[in-house]
Amino acid sequence: MPEQVTDIAIVGGGFAGAATAIKLLRLLAEGDAGTDALAITIIESRREVGRGIAYSTDNADHIVNGPAQLFGLYPQRPSHLADWLAANAARHGWTPPPGVGWAEAFPPRWLYGTYVQDELQVALKEAGQRARLDIVQGRAVDLQSRSDGHDGYRITLQDGRQWLAARVVLALGLFRAAGDRFLGADEREKLGQRYIDDVWNGAAWQASAQDQDILLVGSSLTALDAALNAERAGFNGRFHALSRRGLLVQARRQTAPWPNLFDPQRLPTTLRDVLRVTRAARREVRRAGADWQQLPGAIRPHLPALWQAASAAERQRFVRHIRPFWEITLHRAAPESGKKLARYIEQGRLQQLTGRIRSLRLAGDKVEVQWTPRGQQQARTLLVDRVANAAGYEFDWDRIDDPLVRALLQRKLVRRHATGFGIDADPATGAVAGQTLFAVGHPLRGAVWESNSLGEQIEGAQNTATALTAAWQTAESI
Repeated sequence: MPEQVTDIAIVGGGFAGAATAIKLLRLLAEGDAGTDALAITIIESRREVGRGIAYSTDNADHIVNGPAQLFGLYPQRPSHLADWLAANAARHGWTPPPGVGWAEAFPPRWLYGTYVQDELQVALKEAGQRARLDIVQGRAVDLQSRSDGHDGYRITLQDGRQWLAARVVLALGLFRAAGDRFLGADEREKLGQRYIDDVWNGAAWQASAQDQDILLVGSSLTALDAALNAERAGFNGRFHALSRRGLLVQARRQTAPWPNLFDPQRLPTTLRDVLRVTRAARREVRRAGADWQQLPGAIRPHLPALWQAASAAERQRFVRHIRPFWEITLHRAAPESGKKLARYIEQGRLQQLTGRIRSLRLAGDKVEVQWTPRGQQQARTLLVDRVANAAGYEFDWDRIDDPLVRALLQRKLVRRHATGFGIDADPATGAVAGQTLFAVGHPLRGAVWESNSLGEQIEGAQNTATALTAAWQTAESI
Protein backbone atom coordinates (compact mmCIF):
# COMPACT_ATOMS: atom_id res chain seq x y z
CA MET A 1 0.00 0.00 0.00
CA PRO A 2 1.73 3.25 -1.12
CA GLU A 3 2.43 6.00 1.41
CA GLN A 4 0.62 9.31 1.05
CA VAL A 5 2.52 12.57 1.55
CA THR A 6 1.31 15.79 3.16
CA ASP A 7 2.83 18.96 4.59
CA ILE A 8 0.70 19.09 7.74
CA ALA A 9 -1.31 16.22 9.20
CA ILE A 10 -3.92 17.06 11.81
CA VAL A 11 -4.66 13.88 13.73
CA GLY A 12 -8.19 14.34 15.00
CA GLY A 13 -10.93 16.21 13.22
CA GLY A 14 -13.15 17.22 16.11
CA PHE A 15 -13.55 20.85 17.11
CA ALA A 16 -9.87 21.53 17.91
CA GLY A 17 -8.61 19.86 14.74
CA ALA A 18 -11.15 21.63 12.53
CA ALA A 19 -10.46 24.97 14.21
CA THR A 20 -6.72 24.55 13.59
CA ALA A 21 -7.38 23.85 9.92
CA ILE A 22 -9.63 26.91 9.69
CA LYS A 23 -6.97 29.12 11.25
CA LEU A 24 -4.30 27.73 8.89
CA LEU A 25 -6.50 28.36 5.87
CA ARG A 26 -7.26 31.88 7.05
CA LEU A 27 -3.56 32.67 7.36
CA LEU A 28 -3.00 31.31 3.86
CA ALA A 29 -5.84 33.42 2.50
CA GLU A 30 -4.27 36.50 4.05
CA GLY A 31 -1.02 35.74 2.23
CA ASP A 32 1.09 35.22 5.36
CA ALA A 33 2.33 31.74 4.52
CA GLY A 34 4.18 31.90 1.23
CA THR A 35 2.92 31.25 -2.26
CA ASP A 36 3.18 27.46 -2.72
CA ALA A 37 0.12 25.38 -2.01
CA LEU A 38 0.17 23.90 1.48
CA ALA A 39 -1.10 20.33 1.71
CA ILE A 40 -3.20 19.82 4.86
CA THR A 41 -4.62 16.42 5.81
CA ILE A 42 -7.17 15.87 8.57
CA ILE A 43 -7.33 12.30 9.84
CA GLU A 44 -10.58 11.65 11.70
CA SER A 45 -12.21 8.37 12.75
CA ARG A 46 -15.76 9.76 12.57
CA ARG A 47 -17.66 10.32 9.36
CA GLU A 48 -17.74 14.09 9.84
CA VAL A 49 -15.14 16.63 10.87
CA GLY A 50 -15.82 19.51 13.24
CA ARG A 51 -17.96 17.55 15.67
CA GLY A 52 -16.03 15.08 17.83
CA ILE A 53 -17.86 13.88 20.95
CA ALA A 54 -19.21 17.28 21.94
CA TYR A 55 -20.97 18.27 18.73
CA SER A 56 -21.99 14.88 17.34
CA THR A 57 -25.07 14.51 19.51
CA ASP A 58 -28.33 14.94 17.63
CA ASN A 59 -30.35 15.73 20.76
CA ALA A 60 -31.58 19.32 20.47
CA ASP A 61 -31.64 19.54 24.28
CA HIS A 62 -27.84 19.19 24.31
CA ILE A 63 -26.91 22.85 23.90
CA VAL A 64 -23.67 24.80 24.09
CA ASN A 65 -22.75 26.16 27.52
CA GLY A 66 -22.35 29.78 26.51
CA PRO A 67 -24.18 32.41 24.45
CA ALA A 68 -23.45 32.82 20.75
CA GLN A 69 -21.68 36.13 21.35
CA LEU A 70 -18.97 34.23 23.27
CA PHE A 71 -18.74 31.08 21.14
CA GLY A 72 -17.80 32.39 17.69
CA LEU A 73 -14.66 31.14 15.97
CA TYR A 74 -13.25 34.67 15.78
CA PRO A 75 -12.94 36.48 19.15
CA GLN A 76 -12.24 39.74 17.31
CA ARG A 77 -15.63 39.34 15.61
CA PRO A 78 -17.99 38.54 18.52
CA SER A 79 -21.10 38.64 16.32
CA HIS A 80 -19.78 36.00 13.88
CA LEU A 81 -21.72 33.03 15.28
CA ALA A 82 -24.83 35.13 15.97
CA ASP A 83 -24.79 36.37 12.38
CA TRP A 84 -24.38 32.82 11.08
CA LEU A 85 -27.29 31.63 13.22
CA ALA A 86 -29.49 34.46 12.01
CA ALA A 87 -28.75 33.49 8.40
CA ASN A 88 -28.76 29.70 8.73
CA ALA A 89 -30.42 28.36 11.89
CA ALA A 90 -34.00 28.40 10.58
CA ARG A 91 -33.20 26.29 7.54
CA HIS A 92 -31.66 23.74 9.91
CA GLY A 93 -34.89 23.67 11.92
CA TRP A 94 -33.91 25.70 15.00
CA THR A 95 -34.79 29.12 16.40
CA PRO A 96 -34.01 30.62 19.83
CA PRO A 97 -36.63 30.57 22.59
CA PRO A 98 -39.14 33.45 22.44
CA GLY A 99 -37.62 36.76 23.48
CA VAL A 100 -33.99 35.58 23.15
CA GLY A 101 -31.83 37.35 20.56
CA TRP A 102 -29.29 35.61 18.39
CA ALA A 103 -26.33 36.99 20.36
CA GLU A 104 -27.76 35.71 23.65
CA ALA A 105 -28.93 32.36 22.22
CA PHE A 106 -27.49 29.01 23.33
CA PRO A 107 -27.74 26.89 20.14
CA PRO A 108 -27.87 23.08 20.08
CA ARG A 109 -24.46 21.49 19.95
CA TRP A 110 -25.19 19.69 16.67
CA LEU A 111 -25.97 23.05 15.09
CA TYR A 112 -22.71 24.49 16.42
CA GLY A 113 -20.91 21.59 14.75
CA THR A 114 -22.62 22.54 11.47
CA TYR A 115 -21.36 26.11 11.94
CA VAL A 116 -17.80 24.81 12.29
CA GLN A 117 -18.19 22.66 9.18
CA ASP A 118 -19.56 25.57 7.15
CA GLU A 119 -16.74 27.83 8.26
CA LEU A 120 -14.15 25.21 7.27
CA GLN A 121 -15.56 25.21 3.74
CA VAL A 122 -15.61 29.01 3.62
CA ALA A 123 -11.99 29.20 4.79
CA LEU A 124 -10.93 26.58 2.22
CA LYS A 125 -12.62 28.50 -0.59
CA GLU A 126 -10.98 31.77 0.44
CA ALA A 127 -7.54 30.12 0.62
CA GLY A 128 -7.96 29.22 -3.05
CA GLN A 129 -4.88 27.80 -4.72
CA ARG A 130 -2.74 28.37 -1.66
CA ALA A 131 -4.00 25.23 0.05
CA ARG A 132 -5.15 21.68 -0.54
CA LEU A 133 -7.26 20.05 2.14
CA ASP A 134 -7.79 16.28 2.29
CA ILE A 135 -10.08 14.70 4.85
CA VAL A 136 -9.28 11.06 5.58
CA GLN A 137 -11.67 8.90 7.54
CA GLY A 138 -9.68 6.45 9.61
CA ARG A 139 -8.28 5.79 13.07
CA ALA A 140 -4.62 6.66 13.61
CA VAL A 141 -2.95 3.99 15.74
CA ASP A 142 0.75 4.84 15.46
CA LEU A 143 3.05 7.79 14.86
CA GLN A 144 6.82 7.56 14.58
CA SER A 145 9.70 9.68 13.41
CA ARG A 146 10.82 8.92 9.89
CA SER A 147 13.88 6.68 9.66
CA ASP A 148 14.69 7.24 5.98
CA GLY A 149 16.88 10.30 6.41
CA HIS A 150 14.02 12.78 6.11
CA ASP A 151 12.49 14.93 8.81
CA GLY A 152 8.89 14.42 9.75
CA TYR A 153 6.67 11.54 10.80
CA ARG A 154 5.02 8.39 9.54
CA ILE A 155 1.38 7.99 10.60
CA THR A 156 -0.21 4.55 10.48
CA LEU A 157 -3.94 3.99 10.40
CA GLN A 158 -5.80 1.00 11.77
CA ASP A 159 -6.41 -0.36 8.27
CA GLY A 160 -2.72 -0.17 7.40
CA ARG A 161 -2.73 3.04 5.35
CA GLN A 162 0.24 5.34 6.02
CA TRP A 163 0.95 9.05 5.63
CA LEU A 164 4.25 10.89 5.65
CA ALA A 165 3.92 14.35 7.16
CA ALA A 166 6.50 17.08 7.65
CA ARG A 167 4.54 18.34 10.66
CA VAL A 168 1.84 16.81 12.81
CA VAL A 169 -0.81 18.34 15.05
CA LEU A 170 -2.25 16.13 17.77
CA ALA A 171 -5.89 17.14 18.14
CA LEU A 172 -6.94 13.91 19.81
CA GLY A 173 -10.00 15.24 21.58
CA LEU A 174 -11.67 13.61 24.54
CA PHE A 175 -11.37 10.11 25.94
CA ARG A 176 -14.24 8.88 28.08
CA ALA A 177 -13.34 8.08 31.67
CA ALA A 178 -13.62 4.42 32.54
CA GLY A 179 -16.73 4.17 34.67
CA ASP A 180 -16.51 0.40 34.87
CA ARG A 181 -13.43 -0.08 37.05
CA PHE A 182 -15.80 -1.76 39.49
CA LEU A 183 -16.92 -4.17 36.74
CA GLY A 184 -15.23 -7.35 35.65
CA ALA A 185 -15.38 -8.26 31.96
CA ASP A 186 -17.82 -11.11 32.64
CA GLU A 187 -20.17 -8.93 34.69
CA ARG A 188 -20.03 -6.17 32.09
CA GLU A 189 -21.12 -8.66 29.44
CA LYS A 190 -23.96 -9.93 31.63
CA LEU A 191 -25.32 -6.42 32.15
CA GLY A 192 -25.57 -5.93 28.40
CA GLN A 193 -27.83 -3.01 27.49
CA ARG A 194 -28.47 -2.29 31.17
CA TYR A 195 -25.04 -0.62 31.31
CA ILE A 196 -24.63 2.41 29.00
CA ASP A 197 -21.00 3.36 28.48
CA ASP A 198 -21.55 5.96 25.73
CA VAL A 199 -24.21 8.26 27.17
CA TRP A 200 -24.29 10.41 24.00
CA ASN A 201 -25.40 7.47 21.86
CA GLY A 202 -29.13 8.08 21.52
CA ALA A 203 -29.79 4.53 20.35
CA ALA A 204 -28.39 3.12 23.61
CA TRP A 205 -31.24 4.75 25.53
CA GLN A 206 -34.18 3.38 23.56
CA ALA A 207 -34.86 0.54 25.97
CA SER A 208 -35.03 2.94 28.94
CA ALA A 209 -38.56 4.15 28.18
CA GLN A 210 -40.04 1.48 30.47
CA ASP A 211 -37.47 1.91 33.26
CA GLN A 212 -38.31 3.23 36.71
CA ASP A 213 -34.81 3.93 38.08
CA ILE A 214 -31.54 4.87 36.38
CA LEU A 215 -28.20 5.30 38.13
CA LEU A 216 -26.01 8.07 36.74
CA VAL A 217 -22.37 7.54 37.68
CA GLY A 218 -21.44 11.21 38.04
CA SER A 219 -23.33 14.46 38.61
CA SER A 220 -21.68 16.97 36.25
CA LEU A 221 -22.68 18.20 32.79
CA THR A 222 -22.16 14.70 31.40
CA ALA A 223 -24.74 13.34 33.83
CA LEU A 224 -27.20 16.02 32.71
CA ASP A 225 -26.57 15.06 29.08
CA ALA A 226 -27.34 11.45 30.00
CA ALA A 227 -30.57 12.45 31.75
CA LEU A 228 -31.69 14.48 28.74
CA ASN A 229 -31.05 11.53 26.44
CA ALA A 230 -33.03 9.24 28.74
CA GLU A 231 -35.94 11.68 28.80
CA ARG A 232 -35.83 11.98 25.02
CA ALA A 233 -36.21 8.19 24.81
CA GLY A 234 -39.35 8.38 26.96
CA PHE A 235 -37.97 7.76 30.45
CA ASN A 236 -40.19 9.24 33.19
CA GLY A 237 -38.72 7.58 36.27
CA ARG A 238 -36.13 8.55 38.88
CA PHE A 239 -32.49 9.44 38.39
CA HIS A 240 -29.93 8.55 41.08
CA ALA A 241 -26.77 10.63 40.57
CA LEU A 242 -23.84 9.10 42.45
CA SER A 243 -20.56 11.01 42.71
CA ARG A 244 -17.62 11.05 45.09
CA ARG A 245 -18.26 14.58 46.39
CA GLY A 246 -21.94 15.10 45.66
CA LEU A 247 -21.30 18.25 43.60
CA LEU A 248 -24.28 18.77 41.31
CA VAL A 249 -23.99 20.76 38.08
CA GLN A 250 -25.37 24.28 38.41
CA ALA A 251 -27.47 26.31 35.98
CA ARG A 252 -25.71 29.25 34.33
CA ARG A 253 -26.97 32.77 34.99
CA GLN A 254 -25.87 35.76 32.95
CA THR A 255 -23.93 37.96 35.37
CA ALA A 256 -21.22 40.59 35.07
CA PRO A 257 -17.85 39.59 36.56
CA TRP A 258 -17.25 40.79 40.12
CA PRO A 259 -15.10 43.92 39.78
CA ASN A 260 -11.47 44.27 40.82
CA LEU A 261 -11.04 40.75 42.16
CA PHE A 262 -7.36 40.56 41.21
CA ASP A 263 -4.80 43.24 40.38
CA PRO A 264 -3.22 42.06 37.09
CA GLN A 265 0.07 43.61 38.15
CA ARG A 266 0.11 41.82 41.51
CA LEU A 267 -1.46 38.42 40.98
CA PRO A 268 -1.33 35.88 43.84
CA THR A 269 1.52 33.41 43.56
CA THR A 270 0.15 30.60 45.71
CA LEU A 271 -3.11 28.70 45.83
CA ARG A 272 -3.55 29.78 49.44
CA ASP A 273 -3.44 33.44 48.39
CA VAL A 274 -5.89 32.83 45.52
CA LEU A 275 -8.33 31.22 47.96
CA ARG A 276 -7.87 34.02 50.49
CA VAL A 277 -8.75 36.70 47.94
CA THR A 278 -11.64 34.68 46.53
CA ARG A 279 -13.14 33.96 49.97
CA ALA A 280 -12.96 37.63 50.87
CA ALA A 281 -14.74 38.47 47.62
CA ARG A 282 -17.38 35.82 48.36
CA ARG A 283 -18.12 37.53 51.67
CA GLU A 284 -18.48 40.86 49.87
CA VAL A 285 -20.84 39.24 47.36
CA ARG A 286 -23.02 37.95 50.18
CA ARG A 287 -23.08 41.29 51.96
CA ALA A 288 -24.08 43.01 48.73
CA GLY A 289 -26.83 40.48 48.06
CA ALA A 290 -25.16 39.77 44.70
CA ASP A 291 -24.81 36.51 42.74
CA TRP A 292 -21.89 34.17 43.49
CA GLN A 293 -21.71 33.40 39.76
CA GLN A 294 -20.02 36.75 39.30
CA LEU A 295 -16.86 35.24 40.81
CA PRO A 296 -15.96 32.58 38.18
CA GLY A 297 -16.17 35.23 35.47
CA ALA A 298 -13.83 37.45 37.48
CA ILE A 299 -11.25 34.67 37.99
CA ARG A 300 -11.33 33.22 34.47
CA PRO A 301 -9.45 36.01 32.60
CA HIS A 302 -6.54 35.69 35.02
CA LEU A 303 -6.36 31.89 34.97
CA PRO A 304 -3.71 31.55 32.23
CA ALA A 305 -1.35 33.91 34.06
CA LEU A 306 -2.08 32.28 37.43
CA TRP A 307 -1.45 28.82 36.01
CA GLN A 308 1.78 29.74 34.25
CA ALA A 309 3.11 31.47 37.37
CA ALA A 310 2.25 28.56 39.65
CA SER A 311 4.95 26.13 40.70
CA ALA A 312 4.60 22.41 40.05
CA ALA A 313 3.73 21.91 43.71
CA GLU A 314 1.01 24.58 43.59
CA ARG A 315 -0.48 23.01 40.47
CA GLN A 316 -0.55 19.63 42.19
CA ARG A 317 -2.32 21.16 45.19
CA PHE A 318 -4.93 22.63 42.89
CA VAL A 319 -5.50 19.28 41.15
CA ARG A 320 -5.79 17.36 44.44
CA HIS A 321 -7.91 19.78 46.45
CA ILE A 322 -9.63 22.42 44.31
CA ARG A 323 -10.15 21.02 40.83
CA PRO A 324 -13.61 19.39 41.35
CA PHE A 325 -14.98 22.55 42.98
CA TRP A 326 -13.54 24.83 40.29
CA GLU A 327 -14.91 22.71 37.45
CA ILE A 328 -18.43 22.42 38.84
CA THR A 329 -18.37 26.18 39.43
CA LEU A 330 -17.07 27.17 36.01
CA HIS A 331 -18.68 24.57 33.75
CA ARG A 332 -22.34 25.25 34.36
CA ALA A 333 -25.43 24.19 32.45
CA ALA A 334 -26.97 26.51 29.87
CA PRO A 335 -30.21 28.20 31.01
CA GLU A 336 -32.61 25.88 29.15
CA SER A 337 -30.75 22.79 30.40
CA GLY A 338 -30.75 24.28 33.88
CA LYS A 339 -34.53 24.60 33.76
CA LYS A 340 -34.86 20.91 32.97
CA LEU A 341 -32.53 20.04 35.84
CA ALA A 342 -34.59 22.22 38.20
CA ARG A 343 -37.72 20.42 37.03
CA TYR A 344 -36.22 17.01 37.87
CA ILE A 345 -35.44 18.28 41.37
CA GLU A 346 -38.86 19.89 41.90
CA GLN A 347 -40.62 16.70 40.78
CA GLY A 348 -38.53 14.59 43.12
CA ARG A 349 -37.07 12.70 40.18
CA LEU A 350 -33.41 13.32 41.04
CA GLN A 351 -31.72 11.80 44.06
CA GLN A 352 -28.15 12.83 44.84
CA LEU A 353 -25.88 10.21 46.38
CA THR A 354 -22.34 10.84 47.62
CA GLY A 355 -19.96 7.91 47.74
CA ARG A 356 -18.26 5.20 45.71
CA ILE A 357 -19.50 2.15 43.84
CA ARG A 358 -18.18 -1.18 45.05
CA SER A 359 -19.82 -3.45 42.50
CA LEU A 360 -22.57 -3.88 39.94
CA ARG A 361 -24.25 -7.16 39.15
CA LEU A 362 -27.32 -8.38 37.33
CA ALA A 363 -30.09 -9.34 39.75
CA GLY A 364 -33.02 -10.68 37.79
CA ASP A 365 -34.30 -7.85 35.62
CA LYS A 366 -32.52 -5.24 37.78
CA VAL A 367 -28.97 -4.06 38.40
CA GLU A 368 -27.83 -4.41 41.99
CA VAL A 369 -25.53 -1.55 42.96
CA GLN A 370 -23.33 -1.97 46.02
CA TRP A 371 -22.05 1.44 47.08
CA THR A 372 -20.45 3.03 50.12
CA PRO A 373 -21.54 6.52 51.28
CA ARG A 374 -18.72 8.99 51.75
CA GLY A 375 -17.18 8.78 55.21
CA GLN A 376 -18.75 5.40 55.94
CA GLN A 377 -17.53 1.80 55.75
CA GLN A 378 -20.74 -0.16 55.46
CA ALA A 379 -22.03 -0.72 51.94
CA ARG A 380 -25.59 -0.03 50.86
CA THR A 381 -27.64 -1.63 48.11
CA LEU A 382 -29.53 0.17 45.37
CA LEU A 383 -31.64 -1.62 42.75
CA VAL A 384 -31.99 0.17 39.41
CA ASP A 385 -33.07 -0.74 35.91
CA ARG A 386 -30.06 0.74 34.17
CA VAL A 387 -26.63 2.27 34.90
CA ALA A 388 -25.04 5.02 32.79
CA ASN A 389 -21.36 5.94 32.84
CA ALA A 390 -21.49 9.72 33.20
CA ALA A 391 -18.07 9.91 34.86
CA GLY A 392 -16.83 12.39 32.28
CA TYR A 393 -13.42 12.23 30.63
CA GLU A 394 -9.93 10.90 31.29
CA PHE A 395 -7.01 13.30 30.86
CA ASP A 396 -4.21 11.18 32.36
CA TRP A 397 -2.41 9.69 29.37
CA ASP A 398 -1.08 6.83 31.50
CA ARG A 399 -4.69 5.69 32.01
CA ILE A 400 -6.06 6.21 28.50
CA ASP A 401 -6.62 2.97 26.62
CA ASP A 402 -5.93 4.15 23.08
CA PRO A 403 -3.33 2.67 20.69
CA LEU A 404 -2.07 6.03 19.43
CA VAL A 405 -1.69 7.44 22.95
CA ARG A 406 0.23 4.31 24.00
CA ALA A 407 2.45 4.52 20.91
CA LEU A 408 3.28 8.20 21.47
CA LEU A 409 4.32 7.48 25.05
CA GLN A 410 6.26 4.31 24.23
CA ARG A 411 8.15 6.02 21.41
CA LYS A 412 8.88 8.93 23.76
CA LEU A 413 7.49 11.42 21.26
CA VAL A 414 5.45 12.94 24.09
CA ARG A 415 5.81 13.07 27.84
CA ARG A 416 3.01 12.94 30.39
CA HIS A 417 2.53 16.30 32.10
CA ALA A 418 3.61 16.47 35.75
CA THR A 419 0.04 17.26 36.83
CA GLY A 420 -1.16 13.98 35.34
CA PHE A 421 -3.24 15.90 32.79
CA GLY A 422 -2.26 15.68 29.14
CA ILE A 423 1.29 16.12 27.89
CA ASP A 424 4.17 18.55 28.11
CA ALA A 425 4.06 21.30 25.49
CA ASP A 426 4.81 24.96 25.00
CA PRO A 427 1.65 26.72 26.25
CA ALA A 428 2.26 29.62 23.85
CA THR A 429 2.29 27.55 20.63
CA GLY A 430 1.33 23.99 21.51
CA ALA A 431 4.76 22.80 20.30
CA VAL A 432 5.62 19.35 21.68
CA ALA A 433 8.84 18.66 19.77
CA GLY A 434 10.63 21.58 18.09
CA GLN A 435 8.57 22.99 15.23
CA THR A 436 7.39 19.64 13.85
CA LEU A 437 5.02 18.12 16.44
CA PHE A 438 2.24 20.18 18.02
CA ALA A 439 -0.85 19.62 20.14
CA VAL A 440 -4.09 21.57 20.44
CA GLY A 441 -7.05 21.28 22.77
CA HIS A 442 -7.42 18.54 25.33
CA PRO A 443 -3.86 17.10 25.25
CA LEU A 444 -2.69 20.48 26.61
CA ARG A 445 -4.79 20.29 29.78
CA GLY A 446 -1.76 20.37 32.09
CA ALA A 447 0.10 23.03 30.11
CA VAL A 448 -2.95 25.28 29.62
CA TRP A 449 -5.44 24.38 32.32
CA GLU A 450 -8.68 25.35 30.54
CA SER A 451 -7.57 23.96 27.18
CA ASN A 452 -10.68 21.78 27.31
CA SER A 453 -12.81 24.94 27.01
CA LEU A 454 -13.84 26.34 23.65
CA GLY A 455 -12.30 29.80 24.06
CA GLU A 456 -8.89 28.38 24.93
CA GLN A 457 -9.13 25.88 22.08
CA ILE A 458 -9.80 28.65 19.59
CA GLU A 459 -6.86 30.67 20.92
CA GLY A 460 -4.66 27.58 20.90
CA ALA A 461 -5.65 26.73 17.34
CA GLN A 462 -4.70 30.26 16.25
CA ASN A 463 -1.35 30.12 18.05
CA THR A 464 -0.50 26.70 16.63
CA ALA A 465 -1.53 27.71 13.11
CA THR A 466 0.68 30.80 13.36
CA ALA A 467 3.65 28.71 14.51
CA LEU A 468 3.05 26.15 11.75
CA THR A 469 2.91 28.69 8.96
CA ALA A 470 6.04 30.42 10.27
CA ALA A 471 7.89 27.08 10.34
CA TRP A 472 6.63 26.17 6.87
CA GLN A 473 7.94 29.41 5.42
CA THR A 474 11.47 28.67 6.63
CA ALA A 475 11.81 24.93 6.06
CA GLU A 476 11.66 22.59 3.12
CA SER A 477 8.53 20.51 2.60
CA ILE A 478 8.93 16.77 2.18
